[in-house]
Amino acid sequence: MTRTVTGRTDHVVVVGAGLAGLSATLHLLGAGRRVTVVEREPLPGGRAGRRTLGGYHLDTGPTVLTMPDLADEAFAAVGERLRDRVELLPLHPAYRACFADGTTLDVHTDADVMEAEVERFAGGREAAGYRRLRDWLGRLYAVQMRRFIDANFDSPLGLLTPDLARLAALGGFGRLDTRIGRFLTDERLQRVFSFQALYAGVAPSRALAAYAVIAYMDTVAGVYFPRGGLHALPRAMAAAAADAGADLRLGRDVTRLERSGSRVTAVVTDHERIPCDAVVLTPDLPVAHRLLGRRPRRPVALRHAPSAVVLHAGTTRTWPHLAHHTLSFGAAWRRTFDELTRTGTLMTDPSLLITRPTAHD
Repeated sequence: MTRTVTGRTDHVVVVGAGLAGLSATLHLLGAGRRVTVVEREPLPGGRAGRRTLGGYHLDTGPTVLTMPDLADEAFAAVGERLRDRVELLPLHPAYRACFADGTTLDVHTDADVMEAEVERFAGGREAAGYRRLRDWLGRLYAVQMRRFIDANFDSPLGLLTPDLARLAALGGFGRLDTRIGRFLTDERLQRVFSFQALYAGVAPSRALAAYAVIAYMDTVAGVYFPRGGLHALPRAMAAAAADAGADLRLGRDVTRLERSGSRVTAVVTDHERIPCDAVVLTPDLPVAHRLLGRRPRRPVALRHAPSAVVLHAGTTRTWPHLAHHTLSFGAAWRRTFDELTRTGTLMTDPSLLITRPTAHD
């Protein structure tokens, strides 16, 4: 939820040069604001960072890029185009799913190709179910994108639109795995179209069906790879922002905010004090709360989602049977989430996302 700021907003300080901060910067520049970006790391990107070790260039954050049109909107705000700054490669397949029973499924975004792949993998009945699922995902996305994802809210009352009833009618407030099970009976296929809830830190068995919109984004809209790695995207956004007049101050850690009444009047870093008319905070929520000096009142306390272990490997060999993105599913599924989110123990039979960017770069 955002809140409309009244009064002067000529100079805005954006705290954080991750994808959110850089996107906000480009849109603010397009709206005629003077923008200063403050980032504690020496490089832009935030979570989509970059490390160079032993001659290998490693993306330290996300590896899956979907919905590039949203990034293109940010570039368009300053009269640029994403494709002029970044070479995007569509991935075919988007994923390769490997299961503990030795079976393999390539996940394609083309409807006809994917239907044929599902029929090869699990038969005609499941292929027909996939077609129905794809149609449902499209309708779910249309409702959510229009009113809930690509929209600003000054109040929770802004959620009360006719599309809320449409979302309920589509089953968006039921359970994700149950809803997917209405279309696909093969448990392996159910995993392929429900694991995306993990991107939001929620087990598929406990996620709302509305989270299936993420499955639409990568199994229908498509998965892309920026040549040079995911860090190429924030690097290009930062360059476009600088060319449009943004003042990027990297390697500066924000220590506090100065206020006058309800307004922030300056951002103080470990290097300097930056007067401003408004501020955009994009760090992790606990950091934002610390800088604001308060937390919003909530009837239920926030619960942090589990993190992950990420291994970066630079090797002198390759594995051609691995796609750009390979999902290696263990035999267990629900039990592993109970271990991770309920008992707080390591998963005894984990599933893995294996990314091999050298497949395309």
